Amino acid sequence: MSPLHRLVMTLAALVAAAVVAVGLAPAASAATSSASQPCSSVRQIGDRKVVSDLGMSAFTVRQYIGWCSDSRGSAWMNFASVYVWDQYHARGFAYRSYSGVAVRGEPETRGFTSSANRQQLSYSTPVRTTSLCTQGWGKLYRAGSESAQGLTTLVC
Repeated sequence: MSPLHRLVMTLAALVAAAVVAVGLAPAASAATSSASQPCSSVRQIGDRKVVSDLGMSAFTVRQYIGWCSDSRGSAWMNFASVYVWDQYHARGFAYRSYSGVAVRGEPETRGFTSSANRQQLSYSTPVRTTSLCTQGWGKLYRAGSESAQGLTTLVC
């Protein structure tokens, strides 16, 4: 099996596991993202974005829609994920991923979260933005510097 094929199969397995875990997980705090979200009927929207750092593919950003709960009850909401690739994670240094939902025309992301140190898969907090044009947003922070940011395709 080629390394590229192995990578694609690993990513597919992680996404499938995340979709299953999404329906089973407790609510995440707004300050730190968890490995799953309190949503069901989750599906990816828009095209993913692969972002490079240190001369290699470092992470993938995706945006989702799902039936989620917050303090106002349940509704369709958007959230984003950041998955740090194994080759980047294997470098061994400390990093944190940031994720959120960028809304067209707004200067700040919604549902912004910061992952735990060296957490490979993390999610933003779900937000009520399904009637707006949105993009999943992500970035890595490592040893005093930041990677390029990644934005998925715009979904309206």
